[in-house]
This record gives sequence, structure tokens and C-alpha cells, in this order.
Amino acid sequence: MGHTSRCLALADELRERECCTVTFAMRGGETAGAAAIRGAGYAMNEIVADPSADYGDELMTVASSRRAAAIVVDVRDALSRASLDATRGRGHRIVSIDDATDRRLAADLAFYPPVPQVGEMNWHGFTGHCYAGWEWVLLKREFVSEGFTTPELNDSSPAIDVLITMGGSDPAGMTEFALAALDLLPAPLALSVVVGPAFARADALSRGLGSSHHAVRLIRAPASLAPLMRASRLAVASFGVSAYELAACGVPAVHLCLTDDHARSSSAFDKEGAATTAGVFGRISARELADPIRRLMSRAGERGVMARRASQLMDGRGAERVAALVAAAI
Repeated sequence: MGHTSRCLALADELRERECCTVTFAMRGGETAGAAAIRGAGYAMNEIVADPSADYGDELMTVASSRRAAAIVVDVRDALSRASLDATRGRGHRIVSIDDATDRRLAADLAFYPPVPQVGEMNWHGFTGHCYAGWEWVLLKREFVSEGFTTPELNDSSPAIDVLITMGGSDPAGMTEFALAALDLLPAPLALSVVVGPAFARADALSRGLGSSHHAVRLIRAPASLAPLMRASRLAVASFGVSAYELAACGVPAVHLCLTDDHARSSSAFDKEGAATTAGVFGRISARELADPIRRLMSRAGERGVMARRASQLMDGRGAERVAALVAAAI
């Protein structure tokens, strides 16, 4: 769902600001991601090749039938560099989004968030242009910041003490783990738990909600996340698109990471003082997640500094910038 969300953000800018026609090519015609694409009014070609196979020929056929000037690639599968080289050779511009594989070497334009891994990649043979930084992160327009207005620094009080958001599906069960960690904090808190459209752990989550000694509100697949984020003192989030959305909203956050790679990416927030990396899920205890939450909840000044720094780093206009460069390239 994170990939779908950021591609929709870019598609909206390409369609509405740059007057481009946008088509999605993706797997899973009945998935929550596909429903979001259709709901936003975009045409979609379903990729039917086996997920373990290189589907370059199928993608080439789609691109040719749509007379596509550019192909934006945001995948984690078996699509090969050779396939993209061939597609590029046919005159299609290739735009790569946050790709650590050698597929990126076939791109005309490659975009990355400000993660340390980018500088460690081997770019030998790359003839395109690479852009990496906070200003290139793809977020929906609702996260565009017009200035720092986080409740910590004005007279209003946020309605949510802690917002828990673990992505669109959370198959690993990080939401329940975060609830267990928060139950180690003694003071009754107002918690809001957001679950995405692909969430499928209702029974396990119900048990966690029922046993919590905090006041918990469950929010299923909200139409907009930005108002909830901006109404929160603090967030506990899985590292991913949500981490950047929270930063754009000026919300202090504690990141729970699914992989070592996510933890390294989250370290960019830690380095800038914009969020705290708790560790990798499955390797830390509930108490180790609870400790940074407890510290930040008890230190309003530290939350305020973190919120201000996050807001300074993320203005939410990355999709607008990427769309402008893609449109210029075609």
C-alpha cells in the first residue's frame, strides 16, 4: 500500500499539474491497492505474469499499447534491468523510484528518499540523473506543509496522545505489539489506532484493544490521514511512507522497523533529530519500544524540537517536483 500511495501522489501531479495521461500496470486486480487506483479514476492494466518471473515483455506490450512516453517503476519483484534497457531502447523514458537493485541503472531519472544506502550503491554504467533527499519524497497533497503549526508550539491541545499506524496491511502484527508496549506506560492515554484497507488481523487486534488500560479508538481505512496525524502529540509508526507523512505533518514519531534495511533508512530521521528509531520488530522487547515513547511523552520540549525539525525537512512537495522533472523529460 505504501508503493500504491506514493505512486498515486505522483500520478495526481502528473495528471493535474502536468496534463499527462496516466495508466497503472500492476498485479492483483482485486486488491486494496487496485481498488485505490480505480477509485482515483485511473485506468489499470493487470500484470498477469508469475511474480517470480521477469515480465518485461508484458510491460513492453502495455507501454506500447498505451503509447507511453515514460514508465515509472516502483516494484520489488523480478523485473530485470535487461527488460528496462530494452524498453528504454524503444524510446520510453524510465523513471525509477527508490530502487536498490541494478534496475536503477537503466533509468533516465532515479529518485530516492534521504537514506544512507544511496551513497553506498555502485552506479557504474548509469547514464541518467539521480536525485536523493527529503525534497524528493512522494507524498499526497494533503501532506503539503504551509508552515509549522504543530499543537506543541501553540495554545491548542491535540486530541490524540499517541497515534499508532503500521501501514496498509501490517501482516507481521506490529500494531498489536505497539499496543502491548503502550500498556507498559502507567498513565491513561488517548490512543488512536489506524488500520489500512488491506489489514487482515481483526481478531488479534480486537484482543489487544480489549485488554488495553488506555482509551483506544480504532480507525479503519480513513479517507485522509493528515488530520489525524496533525491532531496527535506523538506517533508510533512502522517505517515507510507513514514516517515521511508524519514528518511533513510535524509529528514527533517513534519508528518500529520491519527489516534491517528499514532501520538503516530510519536512521536518517534519527541523525536529523526528526524521529527516533526504536529497532527491528522481532528483535526488541515491548519495553524497548515503550522506553522512547515514555521519554518523549514526558518531555514536551523535546517533542517540540523534534516536531519543528521534522517539519523543516519535509514540505510535502516531492511529488510536485518529481512530476515536473518527468514531464520535462518527455
